[in-house]
Amino acid sequence: MDPALSSLVADLFAVIQLLSGYAPPTVPPQVHRVPQAEISQQFCQTPCQIKAVYDPTLGVFIDDRLDVHSNVFDRSILLHELVHHAQSVSGRFDLGDSQCSRRNTSELEAYFIQNQYLMAMNDGHRVAMTGWAARCNDGEVPTPTKQ
Repeated sequence: MDPALSSLVADLFAVIQLLSGYAPPTVPPQVHRVPQAEISQQFCQTPCQIKAVYDPTLGVFIDDRLDVHSNVFDRSILLHELVHHAQSVSGRFDLGDSQCSRRNTSELEAYFIQNQYLMAMNDGHRVAMTGWAARCNDGEVPTPTKQ
């Protein structure tokens, strides 16, 4: 990871700590800037347009077209994935009803923190997970928790 990106990641973990209370990790994840097609191929079962993804064993993958240094919204996408690393390191969602409900709850929190960041930066964009939340087993519909 280049020094400018490493510095940005450290700054974003400080922001995450302020917004959520998650301590910055001892070891930050690797951040891989790759073409979106590679993200789609490696992480989606069908063609998709996701711009970034976190894998606990491989790190964060971000679309190389994102301008994380100059564009607040693009930077918020990286922040969202770094929240997932903070969640993983903390073990916050290790226990729960099912993998599906834990994933949905962790996504809700990451979107919430991303929106807090966007508001703090006076950026008009907002993100939501409506339309994609995984439907868990019958009778197990994820319910957002209050932040």
